[in-house]
Amino acid sequence: MKNKNLITTASGLISFKGLKSLEHSIDPYTRMSLGLIAALGLSISNNQINKSIGVGIGIASFLQLLEFKKGGRIIRNLSNSKIFVLDENCGVKEILPGQIPSNSIDGLTIKGMNGVFKVSDGIYIELEKDNRIIYSIGVGKLLNQSLRFGGFKSKQWVDQQTDLRWKELYSKSI
Repeated sequence: MKNKNLITTASGLISFKGLKSLEHSIDPYTRMSLGLIAALGLSISNNQINKSIGVGIGIASFLQLLEFKKGGRIIRNLSNSKIFVLDENCGVKEILPGQIPSNSIDGLTIKGMNGVFKVSDGIYIELEKDNRIIYSIGVGKLLNQSLRFGGFKSKQWVDQQTDLRWKELYSKSI
């Protein structure tokens, strides 16, 4: 029993560290899903060591949920333009070309976009040289646009928001 707990704990710690190392390229939804698939595969084994490793990986995968509270993030900024973000803590602020905000963001815009881009919690985006906004590797795009109603939003959407910070962000896009 003691050996089983040790294997589970070690597996959980190693798996958590491994999943966490993907933090700057793969969104937490995808990291959690990949870990849970691996955990399920190992947990159905007849081998007790494999089951213990699977449980450890499963626990580490669920701990990826902690990343959601960090909010949406920009993980790469190759844009040469001024980007304006709706920072969860500071309101609307400008980030310089190449800069990556340390705080989580709710949305962003670029002058000339004539709209805002809503970024849900746990979603990672990248800004390309041509100012395209792309999602990091994973299921973030599906979740942001389909389930969390994020993505590009027009003036009409902005006008319906009660949070006036969205209107301020939109004004930077014109």
